[in-house]
Amino acid sequence: MMATTPVGQNSPRSPDRVAACLAGGFVVLLLATEAVLSLPDERANAASVATFYVAHRTFTIILQILGFAASALLGGYAWRLRRVDHVVSTAGMIMAVCSLLPGLVTLVTAVVADPVNPAAASRWNRLEPRADDVLFVGIIVFAAAVALRLGRSLPALGVLALLVAVGCFFRLGLEAAGVGRGSLDAIVPLSFLILIAVMAALSLLGVLGPGARHKPS
Repeated sequence: MMATTPVGQNSPRSPDRVAACLAGGFVVLLLATEAVLSLPDERANAASVATFYVAHRTFTIILQILGFAASALLGGYAWRLRRVDHVVSTAGMIMAVCSLLPGLVTLVTAVVADPVNPAAASRWNRLEPRADDVLFVGIIVFAAAVALRLGRSLPALGVLALLVAVGCFFRLGLEAAGVGRGSLDAIVPLSFLILIAVMAALSLLGVLGPGARHKPS
């Protein structure tokens, strides 16, 4: 008699090296671009913001272009996930689009910066936190999709994704309440990168490969 695969079990693993490279490339490129330059925060005065961006205009623009490339890699990985779960893939592509916004705001700030008339740069600089908020909402959507759709088959991944979603939610809540976010500003983005790195490894191992099928929670 021919054996059948029970519902909810994974079919034979097929590593997705392209997906792993896309996700791994995103993590490496994002870490590299974020580590080399610290931008003024939203409370910096207009003159210092304009002066900073004029002094670092070319470098800032190059970094934002690299950041857009990282978003493209993230979107590519999300697209590859369609063979694993369409909901997770769609949520990932939404997140990738959201990830473009902070870089776009920074790019415009660098372009309009003028020490003689610093108001425009300051106005765009104050929008940076709102752009970050949009990104964190996108991360919540993606992490929740991973937790709900893949968490039953991959409990550890589901727990990690849930922690990322909860961390982003609390960060947004603290910001809305005007309370200092403290170490969450570093921990939450790092936890997201860890989630993507873990998913990259699972894609490479075939756990999230083309042949994998996971029963949603």
